[in-house]
Amino acid sequence: MYRATWQFNQAVRIRGGDLLFVSGIVGLAPDGSIATDDIVEQSQVAFENLSMVLEEAGGSLADVIKVNVYVGESYSHRRDDLRKVRARFFTGDYPVSTLIQVAGFANPEYLFEVEAIAVLDSDG
Repeated sequence: MYRATWQFNQAVRIRGGDLLFVSGIVGLAPDGSIATDDIVEQSQVAFENLSMVLEEAGGSLADVIKVNVYVGESYSHRRDDLRKVRARFFTGDYPVSTLIQVAGFANPEYLFEVEAIAVLDSDG
């Protein structure tokens, strides 16, 4: 059997519910400026922003079944710090997860981006 090496599920089966696809979320402050030039701090703000998007749609991070995380080329020395941030937002029944290292983002100030798929209660 293939075993996960970190805190994520290998697969999630969905029965019922409404799918919510969340576009890439970055670490933007409320005024639209980039929150910081630190990848770990950007990840914190990005996950907070993701949480707000989910709440506005009637869900929460607990409803996330799939998450894709995109990081810049120089993230490896901060990997453990990034995992700690992620662990503050996803606990227990972890989403399916993919980590992708990219050469660059649409805005060179972005160092971190997260996108998600959630299943919301179809009665909500």
